[in-house]
Amino acid sequence: SQYRYSVIVTNIDLPAAELWRLYRGRADCENRIKELKYDFGGDSLNLKNFWATEAALLTVMMAYNLMSLFRQGVMRSNTVS
Repeated sequence: SQYRYSVIVTNIDLPAAELWRLYRGRADCENRIKELKYDFGGDSLNLKNFWATEAALLTVMMAYNLMSLFRQGVMRSNTVS
C-alpha cells in the first residue's frame, strides 16, 4: 500500500486534525493561480503603472469568478436534468 506523508510547520495552537482541515482548504490555491495566469492572461499583467496593473488584475479576477459561477450553474443544470 502507498502512504502519503506531509508536514505542516506553523505557530497556530490547534489540534492536528483541525490544522489539517484548515490547510487542506488552501491546498488548491496554486491551481487557481495557474488558471488565472494561463487561461485568463494573468501572466501579462505587469504594466508600467501600479493602478493600471491593479485594474487589470481585478478585471481578470472578475472574469474568472463569472466563468466559475457559469460553470457551476451549467454543471448543476446538467446533473439535475
